[in-house]
Amino acid sequence: MIPAHLLCNPEKVADTVLLPGNPARAQWIASFFDDPEKIAENREFLMFTGTYGGAPVSVCSTGIGAPSAVIALEELIMCGADTFIRVGTCGALQKDIAVGDLIIPLAACRGEGTSRRYVPLPFPAVAHIDIVNALQKTAPEAYTGIVWTDDSFYISDAEYWNSLGLLAVEMECSSLFTIASLKKVRLGAILAVDGNILLGTCKSERKTMNHTEIPEEAKKGIEEEIRAALEAVVFLR
Repeated sequence: MIPAHLLCNPEKVADTVLLPGNPARAQWIASFFDDPEKIAENREFLMFTGTYGGAPVSVCSTGIGAPSAVIALEELIMCGADTFIRVGTCGALQKDIAVGDLIIPLAACRGEGTSRRYVPLPFPAVAHIDIVNALQKTAPEAYTGIVWTDDSFYISDAEYWNSLGLLAVEMECSSLFTIASLKKVRLGAILAVDGNILLGTCKSERKTMNHTEIPEEAKKGIEEEIRAALEAVVFLR
């Protein structure tokens, strides 16, 4: 059956799928594939399938925020996929974490509303250990810890979450971790830091008159996380 939002052929979806938010990043990831084929494009969902290092892999953009990310995850699971890596960006919450650094979340605080429609807040949002282990091997320099997932981009409790030692804030991980646990599939994440909220270098603080969303340091971090995620796909296989 064709999924309602992805509108892809389920037979063309690999068992392992990378999940960036931005459709442009999905295209960027697909450029690393040996033989990329675009298999769907609808709304915020852009999909490619190919191979990397001999391992079959798909990529599907999820848009911004938990609701669309979970729609993508649900429909990819319907297509038979069972292993996922979110390849995203985040805003650092600790002063020693620089733009371009990488973060591998072990878990996420459930500040979004989507996962609450599935289970109450005491249910933990935890990354799958297989994905965490694979990413730690392919990105050994990355920070590892807990992140905060929120629905709001322009309203921040950064000082509070900083005081609790959280590494960064982003908008999808806790919902994806929660639903993946409920659906019994493997899902983890790797995040490139594109700004530091405490230092005033986050997206909401930056001037965008030059029509670039992120600085060069962040672009280098994103390329590094893409390579790490793809090498993790090979390692997991």
